[in-house]
Amino acid sequence: MGLLYLVRHGQADRLGKNYDQLTELGKKQAVLLGEYFLKQRIEFDSVYTGSLQRQKQTAAGILSAFSSEKFCFPEPLENENWDEFDSRMWLSLAAKIRNIDSDFASLYEKYRLAWEKGEESTRDYFQILIQKVLADWVNGVWDPIEPYTFEEYVERVLSALGSIPQDVKSTLVVSSSTPVAVTMGEICGLERKSFPVFMKSIVNTSLSVFRRENGVWEPVSWNAVPHLLDPDEITIV
Repeated sequence: MGLLYLVRHGQADRLGKNYDQLTELGKKQAVLLGEYFLKQRIEFDSVYTGSLQRQKQTAAGILSAFSSEKFCFPEPLENENWDEFDSRMWLSLAAKIRNIDSDFASLYEKYRLAWEKGEESTRDYFQILIQKVLADWVNGVWDPIEPYTFEEYVERVLSALGSIPQDVKSTLVVSSSTPVAVTMGEICGLERKSFPVFMKSIVNTSLSVFRRENGVWEPVSWNAVPHLLDPDEITIV
């Protein structure tokens, strides 16, 4: 039997000019998760991240708890198939949708201006826009789309899942919300078009656990934050 501890990265700088960096809260969330693992006596035989900085920074925060207690842990391995979807996909689809949907175009302009000014409303606008973009991506409305269709993206994530060695007992993977949603949807046997429903609720540094029995993954727990005892530390964007 093997266990997979699948973690979403910590809070990232959505209001800044570089989303691929953790905020101070995001760094704290990661360290708290590492401390939780230690208290629960959970150690890892293998550790993976995607290629994104926010994923690597989260893994570093988690593992810093082990380092400070002088525990040995494996060097994280990078696999870009654990990455969040490429921003070129959503920007490309947004451009196409703006040409045929005036309401979407108007909201996108409000989002762009709010982003340039670093306003809090950026997050709210983005959440509305991305739901439409994801719906079109998942349903293949504009296929083919660069750099990959939704089906191609799912296969990338599943290849990362399949690359976890069979002989390890405990694996930590630090990824992003879409790969976490794809993993959960696939293991639960859902239709692929239903996978994005999970993305609406995946919080930062949340922990989802899966068990591999006879080569088959099974869900154990989902989107838990036992390390975040203060409600103000729980974030989703």
